Amino acid sequence: MQVNIERIRQTMEAIARFTATPGAGATRLSYTPHYRKACDQLAAKARALGMSARYDAVGNLRMRLAGADADAPALIIGSHLDTVINGGNFDGVLGVVSGLEVAETLIENGVRPAFPIEIISFVEEEGTSFRCPLAGSKALAGLLSVADLKAIRNEAGQSLYDAARQFGTDPDHLIEDRLHSDEIKAVLELHIEQGEVLDSTGLAVGIVECIAGSHNYRVHLGGRANHAGTTPMDLRRDALAAAAEMTLAVEHIASQADRPATVATVGRILCEPNAANVIPGKVEFSIDVRDVAEEAIASAADAIRAEIDAVARRRKVDCTIEPTGSSPPRPMARWIVERLEELAQRAGLAARRMNSGALHDAAAMSSIADTGMIFVPSKSGLSHASGEETDFADIEQGANLLLLAARDLIADPGPQ
Repeated sequence: MQVNIERIRQTMEAIARFTATPGAGATRLSYTPHYRKACDQLAAKARALGMSARYDAVGNLRMRLAGADADAPALIIGSHLDTVINGGNFDGVLGVVSGLEVAETLIENGVRPAFPIEIISFVEEEGTSFRCPLAGSKALAGLLSVADLKAIRNEAGQSLYDAARQFGTDPDHLIEDRLHSDEIKAVLELHIEQGEVLDSTGLAVGIVECIAGSHNYRVHLGGRANHAGTTPMDLRRDALAAAAEMTLAVEHIASQADRPATVATVGRILCEPNAANVIPGKVEFSIDVRDVAEEAIASAADAIRAEIDAVARRRKVDCTIEPTGSSPPRPMARWIVERLEELAQRAGLAARRMNSGALHDAAAMSSIADTGMIFVPSKSGLSHASGEETDFADIEQGANLLLLAARDLIADPGPQ
């Protein structure tokens, strides 16, 4: 039994047409008309297969294939259809489409699973609109409340709660729609790697052991804006020069040999007054620190904060470091990792264990259920860009491993 790779290709190409930026990548933000059309297309496909399909309280699309025991815990397969701005056509979409392909392959081969299989497209995974990554999976896992949905807002001031209502769902029913551990047999997610490990080693499949956690900060610097031509260098309180030194310190600390799995990034910078002939007086910038070990994240973050304070004192700029969020490292279930590795070996797939530096819905779902992730290569490691690409030959291998895992899990009692 094999997936139909041409069917996967055609479905993914159909979803790619729903973008606000034709010719410039995929821009399909949660709750927008393009997002709705993409979800509706998959929902219609699921219903045509005899599956149920519905939007839950926050707008997650949930497509369910009934099992022989309707009340048994379900195997969840999911990812997302929302994108960053000018993103790619594989990120997230691959996991949802491949999950639906698994269900279709089972159906056309006359396999009735002992357990239900639920394919979920989680809303607002990217956090592009509401700056709350994994919002849909977090809500489903009980990590967000209705009050949280009302507090989470986009740049226009609209709450996620109101956006969901405008989408046609009722977020007040969040508690009824939440998933609980006893309702889930296991969770699987197939995703592109979004890095270069698999592509550089020529391997088709990665089996994720842990999803990295992160600490996030916003740094506010206050110097003194002044004339660029008349202010001597030794009398300046240049907020941007301080930020530049701090940025290099972030890079240096994360690059030290005793932190092999740590990465840290300054990715967003705002400068005032942002004029060519004025010494910058105010700067705000972001810091993202990640690792697969919580103690390593904390150690790097402490070192970064200490160095930022030292630079601020030396350059005589005011400095405030504001925590903006964090997520713990999320190990995948050991027994699922081992099962995926065994299944890959049986199928003759070239696979390796690896970690994920990127955050995924599997991280939120792992808080309530045993979870596993499969990676397929990203060409040149490119993702979150219009040039994002994965060979369909690699997708076929990853999707077939997903199918093997689904068949194994719906017929097996789980960890022994």
